[in-house]
Amino acid sequence: MRHTFRYLIDRAPEPGEQIALPDEDGRHLTRVVRRGPGDALELIDPGGGRWEAVVVSAGPPVSVRVTADAAAPPPPAPVVLCLGLSEWGRLDTAVEKAVELGAGEVVLFTSERAGRVPEAAAWERRRERLERVAAAAARQSGRAPLGRVRGLVPFEDVITAIPAGEGYLIDPRGDAPLLSALRAVDAPDARIAVVVGPQAGFSEGEVDLARRAGLPVCTLGPAILRAETAAIAAVALAAAAREGV
Repeated sequence: MRHTFRYLIDRAPEPGEQIALPDEDGRHLTRVVRRGPGDALELIDPGGGRWEAVVVSAGPPVSVRVTADAAAPPPPAPVVLCLGLSEWGRLDTAVEKAVELGAGEVVLFTSERAGRVPEAAAWERRRERLERVAAAAARQSGRAPLGRVRGLVPFEDVITAIPAGEGYLIDPRGDAPLLSALRAVDAPDARIAVVVGPQAGFSEGEVDLARRAGLPVCTLGPAILRAETAAIAAVALAAAAREGV
């Protein structure tokens, strides 16, 4: 069985319509994964609709024809990942996997132990890269593209912006496992925001601030996880709680 490759398009097409892929996607399709005329692929529109298509011409530009009406996409889970600023490679991994798991939003924040905060121009370049990472992850999982990656937001602003009953701070000093806390909530449609610290974790003052703001402080088990691993695990548990997995 051959893998179906997916590419994002900027509007919903019509069945039978012929579309030219952007140059980068066309090069990936023909030169990297070696697909040619007659091979199948999928297109994902801005709303997440998945359209079956077939390669018509190897171009350039590469041309494809839509062959079937859109299939409904898997909806994003009502899960928000709030993640402390860490090494860029670790952020890439966390954002990629969170989107694949269904997170609908990612917010990056600064905090006491976040290390050096980049200047505005450097951060904007990095944010744009993270959005590309998120778009590729959405394409891989067949989900609608993620909204904008937000940040950098001060930790206190992140905490105070989360509505009561919707947020969970992840920390080894927690009072209960995240899974137990999620199971205890009788609000199956409520949004979940999981707040994961930077690589050095949260300070005592930040944990206390979260508790005063009404966020339960939860653990992910006895092991001390890297920030990106904790983020992935927290999003997976939260998405499963909302999607009934």
